[in-house]
Amino acid sequence: MAETLTCLVIDDDDCILRLMHRMLEKIGFSVDCCNTWESGMECFYRESYELAILDIHMPGRDGFQLAQEMRQKKPEQKILIITGLGAGEVYRHLTASENTDFNDILYKPFSFDKIKSVIGAVLNIRL
Repeated sequence: MAETLTCLVIDDDDCILRLMHRMLEKIGFSVDCCNTWESGMECFYRESYELAILDIHMPGRDGFQLAQEMRQKKPEQKILIITGLGAGEVYRHLTASENTDFNDILYKPFSFDKIKSVIGAVLNIRL
């Protein structure tokens, strides 16, 4: 039997967390969901994940900052950023921060097929 893939989702929106949990389990992941960056980073330092999915906008720290910290600890960590922001606003944020410590960005709203496709590409596997 194949080993179960693991994923950490950090987003301050509980509706998004529930949706992501259902979608990722349907794909075959074991999922840990955290609604604060603090609890998310506690999980990250305690466990090992094939994929981390981070929201950009959260109180206290944003997903780009978390991605940077994750990559400092584990350079090979696969990271997917999710956001409800428009592409122009994301580009301005990226330009200002010069942060590219992630593998891809997924814009909300997204379909099951879209998230499955993006995750497969990020992890370089067929889902």
